[in-house]
Amino acid sequence: MYVLETLLVGFFAIGLTNMFGIGGATVATPALRLFLGASPAIALGTTLPVTIPAAIAGAFTYHRQGFLDMRVAFYCSLAGIFGSVGGALLTRIINLHYLMIFTGLVVLYVAMVTVRRGIRRSTEQSRFVASEEQAGPLKPESERLSIPLMLGIGFAGGVLSGLLGIGGGVIMIPGFIYLLRMPLKKAFGTSLAAIAVIAIPGTIVHSFLHHISWSLVLYLTAASIPAAYIGARLSIRTSERLLYVLFGLLLFAFGIIFIVNEVVLLAR
Repeated sequence: MYVLETLLVGFFAIGLTNMFGIGGATVATPALRLFLGASPAIALGTTLPVTIPAAIAGAFTYHRQGFLDMRVAFYCSLAGIFGSVGGALLTRIINLHYLMIFTGLVVLYVAMVTVRRGIRRSTEQSRFVASEEQAGPLKPESERLSIPLMLGIGFAGGVLSGLLGIGGGVIMIPGFIYLLRMPLKKAFGTSLAAIAVIAIPGTIVHSFLHHISWSLVLYLTAASIPAAYIGARLSIRTSERLLYVLFGLLLFAFGIIFIVNEVVLLAR
């Protein structure tokens, strides 16, 4: 049953959530705590090495459909590497139970943003989520100004990745959409490409800190890679409105349950 539960967490929490470009660890970290009883440190660190192959599989699928900006992915990855190391080192001085509660709050934030995008279609949002054919290339001036933005977005995503053991897509995707004015599905694919790189230094640091269960990594990875491919294909083919609303509601319920569970454990 333990192996089966681990495979299910890898398939649904890490693999399928790649359809939203967030890498999956945002859901997998609390899932390891709730369903597998992993310690806070193991729940934080174990998700990072699993995120790498799953993100690569998802990014490759998006890339084949033209939904990946390699230039943005490069700059975000470059800055994200440094942010990831710093975030991972911070776990040595921060109470991990409080960090788990903060992870739950991050899940709630993602849930609210996701539902809002599904039920509200403002003029600005419609333009940002337009297809690649409608979006067109960035203007030269915008392209020059976007470089520090890309570095900042990548660094922020890296810090969150190393600190919370997640991919960092919850920070990068809103940055891509609202700051770089990137089409939504291209933001998903580009985020996954950056996550695949950003998660590497955080994985190394968490490994030295003994925050990774490699047996869990094996089972989670085996289930997440095919699910990541399926998730990316579903995202490309399915209505964004429906996907956002359903996924957002699921995240919201999951975040509430996770926060309550951590508060109860902390009070004991």
